[in-house]
Amino acid sequence: MLKNTAGAAIDEAINHPDLIAACQKVVQIESLTGDEAEVAHFVASQMRAQDFDTVEIDANGNVIGTVFGDGSGPSVMVNGHIDHVPVGAMQQPFSGELVDSSRWGESGMAIFGRGSCDMKCNVVAAVHAIGALKRAGLKPGGDVIMVADVEEETDSPNGVKSVIERGLRADFGISVESTKGQVYLGHRGKLEFEVKFFGRTSHASEPSDGTNAIYLSTAFIDRLQSYAGGLRQDDLLGPATVTITGMHSSPDNGTAVVPDLVTMRVDRRYVRGESPTICQSEIEGILRATNTNDAEWSVALINHYPLMYTPEDSPVTQAAILAAEDVDGVTPTIAAWRFGVNGTFMNEGRIPTIGLGPGDEKWAHTPEEHIGTADIVNATRKIARALLAVTKGGDVK
Repeated sequence: MLKNTAGAAIDEAINHPDLIAACQKVVQIESLTGDEAEVAHFVASQMRAQDFDTVEIDANGNVIGTVFGDGSGPSVMVNGHIDHVPVGAMQQPFSGELVDSSRWGESGMAIFGRGSCDMKCNVVAAVHAIGALKRAGLKPGGDVIMVADVEEETDSPNGVKSVIERGLRADFGISVESTKGQVYLGHRGKLEFEVKFFGRTSHASEPSDGTNAIYLSTAFIDRLQSYAGGLRQDDLLGPATVTITGMHSSPDNGTAVVPDLVTMRVDRRYVRGESPTICQSEIEGILRATNTNDAEWSVALINHYPLMYTPEDSPVTQAAILAAEDVDGVTPTIAAWRFGVNGTFMNEGRIPTIGLGPGDEKWAHTPEEHIGTADIVNATRKIARALLAVTKGGDVK
């Protein structure tokens, strides 16, 4: 059992003004995917200020910091990404301004800006949570490894996946993507298929001389919509879904030509009980039913973001539940993300991983992206407690 003063010691060790100021600063640093160098150096400086034992920026730009444990318990990998999506129509996206969150029907103050809840403030919160353990004199049982990774928004393999593939390992994992301070067990898997339809060009004044690839695709589109309505529902992860996310015909250069090629991207989210092979087989079945000539179409899996799931009885889940209960005084909601997170690659690498982080995922990628300051502080308290509990196997009160 851990001392019943551990939670109080953690709270005393978290410097609230420094934490919020660091979160404001990190939002003010633009870090589009592929251009994360400046924010990586800032995160590394935060790790050093929090007295991490080792800090490095690897060849891909991932920031990796470690606080060593005493060797008595399991190790934990903590993950969050430092890139963000384009700003779109967002006004003053890098202000990092403190604003009254009542404008969104919430209470208290919030930090506004692109990348605030998705998810640079979450990364800073995790760094400060790990640092709080050292300042509180609470050495974890195993090493705590923080990986702030790059290029997550484009599903790149250069982030935590590359870190794991080169040999870095831990016994458990925590993703600090936004969970509103609740405990998330995973998310659906994502498959992206490239579907092509092959026709025959002709002069547009004589369309009967050709085979219009656009027309070849229409029956498939109709049948795909019917298929979408019959997909299974997962009680935790949500519904399996399918949708077309892109479509292009060619030639498409303004000349009078019947197009002989349509290229389409199909997004398929799958749940427990399904697999990439099953999903691709079903897509192929629809293609065969709507285009009996196999020479008229092809399908290829071009991206796979694996399904993520860690059971509720896993030690890391139980540690997160205990941590949230200690801070909030109530049992947390057990849920799942609607989108995908890089923690899935930790799960894939046999590191059981759950989610525990500040912020509401519904604001990610929107012009109103923000994160509550109280949420940041409380999530920092929870992450520190969860790390101590899973590495020490005890109470966090």
